[in-house]
Amino acid sequence: MTSSDTLPLSEDQQALQHTLRGFLAGQLPPATLRAALETRPGYRPELHARLAREFGLAGLTIPREFGGRGLSQVEASVVHSELGRALYPGPLLATTLAGGMLLATGNRAVQERWLPMLADGSVIATVAAAGEGGHWVFGPDSVRAERAPGGWRLYGHRWYVLAAHVADIIVVPAITESGLAIFLVESRSLGFTASGQLGLDLTRRVCVTAFDEAPALLVGEGKPAVAALERAERDFLIATAAEAAGGIGWCLDKAIAYAENREHFGQTIGAFQAVAQACVDILAAFQEVSAAARHAALTAAGGNPEAPKAAHVAALRAGEAFRAVTESAVHLFGGNGLNWEHDAHLYYRRAWSAELLAGGPQAHRTVISGPDGS
Repeated sequence: MTSSDTLPLSEDQQALQHTLRGFLAGQLPPATLRAALETRPGYRPELHARLAREFGLAGLTIPREFGGRGLSQVEASVVHSELGRALYPGPLLATTLAGGMLLATGNRAVQERWLPMLADGSVIATVAAAGEGGHWVFGPDSVRAERAPGGWRLYGHRWYVLAAHVADIIVVPAITESGLAIFLVESRSLGFTASGQLGLDLTRRVCVTAFDEAPALLVGEGKPAVAALERAERDFLIATAAEAAGGIGWCLDKAIAYAENREHFGQTIGAFQAVAQACVDILAAFQEVSAAARHAALTAAGGNPEAPKAAHVAALRAGEAFRAVTESAVHLFGGNGLNWEHDAHLYYRRAWSAELLAGGPQAHRTVISGPDGS
């Protein structure tokens, strides 16, 4: 049994999974991944370009009229699971989130200008939405937008911004006198800076972004702006839940191989049973997280009003399970697992840091239970 056996995918989705998994295994083996992490961008730009050009991953959910593949969150979830399995460090997630926000605003002129370039990988984008605590909720610390001669200017900070150090454009929710609005900032603009934010995850660069009278283009306001922000958070939670499923799948396959190796070399019955039980536990976690992520993706693709809640449920389950599985994997692999050079530690770091990007488990529980805790 392998981790792919438990995913109820269509034939087309299975083909996408199989092709992408094989490609990433060939292009991003552990040694190549670690070498990429040591570079300034933290990933291989040529690999990112191939994933965008040959697989259409940067424009997976962008409509065909704008150069994308026009697929749903269900297919996107398959892709993010494979990216998570390989710990892909590039800016695909950041770019797809930004593209989704631009679509949700309904601003045709902005869509026609930017979406084709996002889809073909020639432009990298990201979303600057989280406060210092990781919450996508607006309050006194939100980015502020003010009218000025010649256009709008932004003031404030956002944290946990994916790939901001390499982004060409940043999509920014901000508060105006009229309420929430969505703006677009070009990274070369005066008044914008992105600083690396220290974190556990070596495979995902996050930044603190500062807006100091940064010129910005108004993309949407009012209800379209609210819808765009809600979509971005929902898609982000589904994607990270799928990534966790992929990471747990990697741990499962490595644990099965480890158990088979121990059996071959004649370990004691008690030791082998402990390893076998760990494999059973990891398999159960993989099945639960995969099912939750897929359910959330299907709910979002169907336009169900329960989609945001389903996304939080998936993110909560994925975060808790991924942390537990990677801790188990580190100890399971004995002396090798306890060595920081072992690949299991990269997954361990991803698991612990991923939750912070959306405010942590309590943020999910609050949404799931409702404001009155029911």
